[in-house]
Amino acid sequence: HCSRNYRSLLAATLAWALTAPIWAAQPAETDPVKEEVKAVLSQHDEAMSKQDIKALVALYPDDPTIAMMGTGPGEFWKGKTEVETAYKEFLKDFKAGSLKHQCPDTSGGHQGDVAWLVASCNMQDTAPDGKARNYVLNVSAVLKREKGSWKFQTLHFSNLTDGGAPPPAGAASAPAAAPKKAQ
Repeated sequence: HCSRNYRSLLAATLAWALTAPIWAAQPAETDPVKEEVKAVLSQHDEAMSKQDIKALVALYPDDPTIAMMGTGPGEFWKGKTEVETAYKEFLKDFKAGSLKHQCPDTSGGHQGDVAWLVASCNMQDTAPDGKARNYVLNVSAVLKREKGSWKFQTLHFSNLTDGGAPPPAGAASAPAAAPKKAQ
């Protein structure tokens, strides 16, 4: 299912998602929605740092369509149970309190009861064996406001793991993995 590398990526991604400067980069005027989303991101970051699975899962609605997706085949978790299982695996792959990031490229916004964010981040963490790790991670998320609370509807993270550059524009790409049959 999840490789060790992807577990650390998601753990770092989730920590990033809650502390990224996406909302801070906006004009100085106060936007209540941006402040609310920043608060959810801070809750997520704190829960990741503490490796608090209950607090992490509470940031998702009880909706069978929520999803989290990584980079490779099989890295697609749909529904709260699968998302919780994925988080449990991710939390095994880094030392609590070791996640750090800098996200020089960010964007985000909101309309009505939907908010979105994207970023490319330089990540650092420490593996359970004490080895420091550095990598670049791309992240995107969609949050939805329900009953006055913002919750993650989707979270996606990706990075190049083979050390190579992305294929040139117009190059043929491998076909995507067959989608899971809807339940």
